[in-house]
Amino acid sequence: MAYRINYTDEARGALRTIPGNYRQRLRRLIESLANEPLPVGAKELRNLPYRYRLRLDRWRVIYRVNDDDMTILILLIRRKEGPETYQDIE
Repeated sequence: MAYRINYTDEARGALRTIPGNYRQRLRRLIESLANEPLPVGAKELRNLPYRYRLRLDRWRVIYRVNDDDMTILILLIRRKEGPETYQDIE
């Protein structure tokens, strides 16, 4: 059974502003999480249980997996700019 994917308002807004070629690749990457929420390359963030990040070139997708109700919440989509990329994650 596939996971349902939801977005925070911040993640949805960020996805709209990303250049087109990356936007399409990021959408495909996010959609693939429905069938495999922890693909090869997903890393759990330190001190933040159930929160993971995926890389696509210099872009990062930060998301939370809830196995109980089979949902994935896309928290942030950001360009890697240093340690501040991972600040303010709920």
